[in-house]
Amino acid sequence: MGMKFSKKTLIWGAVAVSALGTQAPAADWFAKDNLQPGHDPTVYRDENGYILMSTNNNLSMWTSPDMVKWTAKGRIFNDSPQWLKDAVGGKTDGIWAPDLFHFNNQYGVFYCGSVFGKRTSAIGVTTNANLDFSNPAQGWTDQGEVTRTTNSNNYNAIDADVVVTPDGQYWMTYGSWNAGGIRLIKLDPKTGKQASDDKTNYQIATRGGSGIEGPSLIEHGGQYFLFTAWDVCCKQGDEIEQTTYKTAMGRADKVNGTYKDRGGKELNSGGGTILMQRYSRYVGPGGGEAFKDLNRIRFVHHYYDLNGDKFNHIHIRDLVFTDDNWPEMGQPFLGRYLSAEAEHGIMTRAVSGDITFNYTKDASNGEYVGYINTKGSKIRLPMNIMQAGDYLLRYRYANGGDAEATHKVTVNGKTQTVKLPVTGAWGTFPEKSVVYIPVTLKRGGNFIEVEPDQNFAELDRIDFLRIIRDTIPTNGFDNGIKVRLTDKDEFAIKEGGYAIFENAVLDSLKDVSEVFLQVKNASSGKIQLREGSKDGTAFMTCDLSNASPADNGWSMAKCTGDMSFKGTKDLYLTASGVSGETILGNLVFQSRVVCTQEPCGDPASSSSTEPSSAESSSGTTGLDGIAGVAGKPHLLGFSREAGVRFSAPVKYVLADMQGNILRVGYGEHIAAESLNAGVYVLRYAGKAQAIKLK
Repeated sequence: MGMKFSKKTLIWGAVAVSALGTQAPAADWFAKDNLQPGHDPTVYRDENGYILMSTNNNLSMWTSPDMVKWTAKGRIFNDSPQWLKDAVGGKTDGIWAPDLFHFNNQYGVFYCGSVFGKRTSAIGVTTNANLDFSNPAQGWTDQGEVTRTTNSNNYNAIDADVVVTPDGQYWMTYGSWNAGGIRLIKLDPKTGKQASDDKTNYQIATRGGSGIEGPSLIEHGGQYFLFTAWDVCCKQGDEIEQTTYKTAMGRADKVNGTYKDRGGKELNSGGGTILMQRYSRYVGPGGGEAFKDLNRIRFVHHYYDLNGDKFNHIHIRDLVFTDDNWPEMGQPFLGRYLSAEAEHGIMTRAVSGDITFNYTKDASNGEYVGYINTKGSKIRLPMNIMQAGDYLLRYRYANGGDAEATHKVTVNGKTQTVKLPVTGAWGTFPEKSVVYIPVTLKRGGNFIEVEPDQNFAELDRIDFLRIIRDTIPTNGFDNGIKVRLTDKDEFAIKEGGYAIFENAVLDSLKDVSEVFLQVKNASSGKIQLREGSKDGTAFMTCDLSNASPADNGWSMAKCTGDMSFKGTKDLYLTASGVSGETILGNLVFQSRVVCTQEPCGDPASSSSTEPSSAESSSGTTGLDGIAGVAGKPHLLGFSREAGVRFSAPVKYVLADMQGNILRVGYGEHIAAESLNAGVYVLRYAGKAQAIKLK
């Protein structure tokens, strides 16, 4: 059945979106696994990108700027060290499960060797004072043994992983199978060997002899999270069905325990919350490691592709933390930060046979979820979002029936009923088969749940489109190179660095007259905003050498360029000519609305529109209507003597008519006694207006 749309306003079930659908998307909405091979992977985040290592390749290294394209960069060893061969009885089954870690101003790779099925095993460490991202396998010095086991031990010295506590202590967890389970020892940060001030070998998890191995520790929110792999690993090819590997997790308040799962059972008593196990074509997701990225924690692991070559490949996922600090597994990274493939969600089935995995080249990543039929069934999609604010969920679905369907979509506890018109066919997902759902997302962990409601529809993918009102907070970036977040949560960038802001909807930036960038520690250089890639066309340039002092240690750099903002784009913020590390704040887009006498009214409410005729059953309106959010702070009055007064605390910028920033801050009042009488530009609550102080 065909569908017709107006050229001006596209009405797609959930929301009417002015102009959005008529323009090119930010990028190709279809994803594809890169199928990078590897067992027991480790990933280290360097300022230039990612370094990947895995099992049985003499500590080979791969690098990538984006976790998609990996380049082989040589290997540390040509063979197992002789001390390792001697420790395990003369010959190893290769070097297993490396962990690349930075400690005490040096880099270490903790590695192990063994003979499969035996406990004659050892863990060693090799170090490097200066890791060169372009040639990372060079410059390593083997430091020998850290610890070892024999068949007389009831645990096994393999699968090392190092964690650092907030107060600078280093600990190494290791172990597998056997009754002794997962172990933990304290390390000397200078040597990488066991510390002399604590010789205890702690047992922190066991299944009483059943399969448990591959531990990984990470700290988050003042607590420690232990990830382990359970059951049978590494059967692939014709033996793939024998693999039962899965990933379990527990949490403790102290690094040495006691670790408990989400239900309160101790991991030393067989507890563990299962985070991943076989689903769809992904067999044996385990052998993983948690690692800290620039603005989130990720988890890298291996799996076996049942529908492909039936051999090992890696996935790198977000760990998404709930408000009470429990992690859930997010999406594997397939090239887009702000997208969720339905098949990688957490599935709840009300009845057997509900929620099925289906495969077709017409779906993103070649698969989609069907039979979302029975009330009580649910797809849960944990997502890390780095910029809080208003978003549109681009909901790609198929409805091959003869009547409109509806889904219940819940975002962080708030539910909408989403209308899904007939698309004409099942199992196909052309560009027109989408609806847009307006939502508000928070910075950090967000949880989207999809449930069936009326009739039937299949789900392929959800993309998250950020609506830019008047500000881009630079610390809301998705990823980047030569950038970081400071301990004050401020965005820092170096010469040649860039940051990515995916899926930016620019249509709300209307009548922009001026653009400013908040900066610190900058006396020269340029920050540019580019479209599509770090080498894309620069349409906005901010000259840091002309920045004007503002409040709280910030300066404001004026930006020039194309002011005609429209469409949905991937934005890249790049730095050139800067010295050292430059701190950036908000990129501010100012539109001018003149007001010469008080009261001036509420810009938020005055900008809102009447509800669209395409209003969904949840009461949401179109893109233009989202701007009018009831209850936003409004202007109470202004004068030089009394200052500028708001009805509630609000972020504000006060500038003169030449664009020089005079006041930047957050609060209900702006002092103005020291200012001269005249007209000033006030920006707050999504609008800018001229006010006359006298």
